Amino acid sequence: MSSELSIPPSQATVTVKAINVSNDGRSLAQFFLKPVLAGREVLPAVFFSFLIEHPTSGKRLVFDLGVRKDPMNYPPAVVEMFEKGVFGATVEKDVATLLEEGGIPLNSVNAVIWSHTHLDHIGDISTFPSTTELIIGPGTPRNTYPENPAGTQHSSDFTGRTVTELSFESSGLSIGGYEALDYFDDGSLYILNVPGHFPGHIAALARVTPTTFILCAGDTCHHPGQLRPTAAHHRHFPCPGALIAESKAAFAPQFTVDGDLESRSTPLLSIPTGPSFYVDRDTSQASLEKLEVFDAHPDVFVLIAHDASLDGVVAMFPESMNNWKALSWKEKATWAFVAKGNRAFRFNTAP
Repeated sequence: MSSELSIPPSQATVTVKAINVSNDGRSLAQFFLKPVLAGREVLPAVFFSFLIEHPTSGKRLVFDLGVRKDPMNYPPAVVEMFEKGVFGATVEKDVATLLEEGGIPLNSVNAVIWSHTHLDHIGDISTFPSTTELIIGPGTPRNTYPENPAGTQHSSDFTGRTVTELSFESSGLSIGGYEALDYFDDGSLYILNVPGHFPGHIAALARVTPTTFILCAGDTCHHPGQLRPTAAHHRHFPCPGALIAESKAAFAPQFTVDGDLESRSTPLLSIPTGPSFYVDRDTSQASLEKLEVFDAHPDVFVLIAHDASLDGVVAMFPESMNNWKALSWKEKATWAFVAKGNRAFRFNTAP
């Protein structure tokens, strides 16, 4: 592990619990991936947030907050995206509510980490007390409303609490090709600099046993088909033969050759080349290729923020995800998106 991804050895661990604030996310697929087939113009999404608990110090972090439950209270520029149908979601209970219902007092949350400041990650930070620190990546834009009428965050998001903007300039640590910070200084949690999608975009690599990891990858990509397959996936997680046969039969004509999962060694989907929510496509592609290596590694479970293929595969809060490897979640999850009945299936026209 350490030689392939350059993760320093450690016995220190954290506990990771996934929180899904909604299974009802939907957006225009053309802004997030390609190709988009007729009948698949809408991209279903979930909204993962992660509670990370550090047993040695007793500290609690929340990585991303998903969508707020009252989206009409976003700044006007964000509300407009909902009104135009670019984005939609129904949230009955936000992260703060779910944490409290699960027995986690909000005043026990030491920090909220935003992977970046898109609306579906910042949630509503005002639901956390002023004692909760806000952590953001380097160069994160503070595009605040009402100072800027087109602002996408409220100015109040940054006032009245400690806001820490990370810097990787002097970290001297690289993991899997990403600049990294050792958050607790014990090897249990690394914050990774993952540029391209949006300024300040970061990810969190959590050590959940001394030799296994969960990588909360934010919006490094938006669909597992942008990560898979690679040659390493075939080596470590071969696609079941029955699923290959089914997927071949289901793929639209333009996927008849490219969709042959037995021989294909590059991901089925890619980042859009036209207008998209990736501000720098080339840098995003470089970050995505690094993530592919993590994703194919048998000791790392990569969780992108909106992966609808995981519905019913992984346990949600208040259960821990730490035993993912013993429970074979990765084997179940890797190819779920090519099963025709899966919510993330995108490879033929809708009936």
